[in-house]
Amino acid sequence: MNLPDRRRLIMAAALLAAASCIRDEAPNPEADLLSLVFPANSLRTEEVEIYNDYAVAYPKAGVSLRDSAIVRLDVSPGATWERIPGPQANDTLFYVDVTSESRQYLKRYAVMQVAHFPETFGFETWVRPGANFLYENPKEGPLQWYSSNNGAAIAWSRPDRPADEYPVRRATLNGSAAMELRTVVGPGSIAGGAVVIPCMAGSAYLGGFNALTGLTNPLRSTSFGVPFDSGKPARFTGYYLFQEGTEDYILPDGSRDRTRHDRCDIYALLFRAGEGEEQFLYGDNIGDSPQIIARAGIGETEIVTGRPAFFDLSFDYAFPTPFSWDELKNQRYKLTIVCASSHRGQFYEGRPGNSLTVDNLSLYYETLED
Repeated sequence: MNLPDRRRLIMAAALLAAASCIRDEAPNPEADLLSLVFPANSLRTEEVEIYNDYAVAYPKAGVSLRDSAIVRLDVSPGATWERIPGPQANDTLFYVDVTSESRQYLKRYAVMQVAHFPETFGFETWVRPGANFLYENPKEGPLQWYSSNNGAAIAWSRPDRPADEYPVRRATLNGSAAMELRTVVGPGSIAGGAVVIPCMAGSAYLGGFNALTGLTNPLRSTSFGVPFDSGKPARFTGYYLFQEGTEDYILPDGSRDRTRHDRCDIYALLFRAGEGEEQFLYGDNIGDSPQIIARAGIGETEIVTGRPAFFDLSFDYAFPTPFSWDELKNQRYKLTIVCASSHRGQFYEGRPGNSLTVDNLSLYYETLED
């Protein structure tokens, strides 16, 4: 066999091997919902927000998405999907079942709609985020609260951990249902030492949670804000009970400070939603983002300790981004409410034993008719 013939034989064998590899490649095991598009002008937001096993849509006033057509739905490569009707007396519009290309995995997404922003949050209803974990988060009508329970479930990686061992749990205040947030000692090193969580504060907020970034970039796993167009926020009120813990203050590096004190945090924020990632605020910019329009928060000197207290806070509009009625009308604004048992809990620091219980959080706002 001469050299050109040998080269042709080697090339042919390589091509056959490559073709064989392509044919033998394992089917894709992923079963993810990537995007969901409803008819134009039906939503108050640019797109449907998709999380681990659910999606949230914010329809415009008077629009119901229960029987709406789906303009486009994207899933993992090779996967297939099916629309499943949802319960009529529920905030869930319908379900989307995604089956992987390998046919080994099926993932069900609940597609929900939030039509109105609640006037008061009473913490009467609590729901589990899925069958795999026992913890609960509060829910007010169609609007779901998210909390440090979501991140704690990943960090502890113990599906059988009871709900009352998580940082956020059911409670009572002044004889009615309430939400309690506690600061606890964290699990320490997780993810092979890539992340260290020496302290875990109880926190709850309006927004969303992305488990995919929970271990790699925790401050970006919490997305703050839900669409808000009810009016110009004027006052934020509620009841709370705060008790500072007695254990040593834990710093982000795991060291302890016996003399350092801690406090809780309760506030509401109105901001202008941008494009892409700027549709939300995150743990690393919620304190100083240029998107912020107004804030109403309990100050350090105002915090009452050891007994139930009432707060009535005015929104401060002394921020560079001004309020605009036109932008409110055109659904450019989002609002979040944040409660935390340690005011620097997002940095994995605080005083274990801190306890903050909140109830009947209410938002008052002006309208153009006022």
